[in-house]
Amino acid sequence: MYDGTSPSDRPGETPSLQRARGRARIAVRAEDGVTRLVDLYQDGCAKLRLPKVYGPSSVEAVLLNTAGGLTGGDVYATEALAGPGASLVLTSQACERVYRATGDQPARVETRLSADAGTCLHWLPQETILFDGGRLDRTLDVDLSGDAAFLAVEALVLGRVASGETVTGGAFTDSWRIRRDGKLIFADAARIGGDIDAVAAGPAVLAGNKAVATVVLAASGAEAKLAEARAVLDSLATAGASAMPGLLVCRLVAPDDRALRACLVPLLNLLAGRALPRVWHL
Repeated sequence: MYDGTSPSDRPGETPSLQRARGRARIAVRAEDGVTRLVDLYQDGCAKLRLPKVYGPSSVEAVLLNTAGGLTGGDVYATEALAGPGASLVLTSQACERVYRATGDQPARVETRLSADAGTCLHWLPQETILFDGGRLDRTLDVDLSGDAAFLAVEALVLGRVASGETVTGGAFTDSWRIRRDGKLIFADAARIGGDIDAVAAGPAVLAGNKAVATVVLAASGAEAKLAEARAVLDSLATAGASAMPGLLVCRLVAPDDRALRACLVPLLNLLAGRALPRVWHL
């Protein structure tokens, strides 16, 4: 029964903080050579917008987080399915921001993608900015079937260099799992915490740089693009690419987001075989 007091008035009780929850789901399929929407679901702070796309027949979906950013305890989940022969591009309206967390609980960003045989699926969110005290646990799980082609990028920026920000506290974990026909073809994990600015200064981490990105192309003949990718990456002092049959992996490390983008955009254009979504250039 309500006694007229707030939790902060009662000894031993603290008010619970409101947490943002968002879940978005999209599915597409090909009909007569045209990719059409099959399913669209959005809940909480997760929204999906489908701008008109000119050129190649595909669906472009833009993710929005109406909460304005993430903080400890928030959960943002995305699911996507590209049916046989379909083409789907997923991106984000702007850079995601991870703000200072209260306590040790991280924000969670969970992405699950599936692509059937003959599809082309691109996961191209813009950068994530981790602010001082931010805590983020991010996962990317991808299931590919047959000859499905998949391109993905995830980029992280430690504070805003132009504003003189440093990330002296916080935590970040990142986990990738990509499977083709049930077989694991790419796995990657990263973890950094504590005084992130000091840790990132180490030569085995970021060597004082503030921006990093991973780009993966999983497609038939992906390894043939290795030389072209390395030519693009030559514009960064710290970047590299490696390949094996059907897989190309690129790592980019840069002093700031501006330098990262200057190399990342032409690299993604090359690997995608088309211009990036318009939101990348706004």
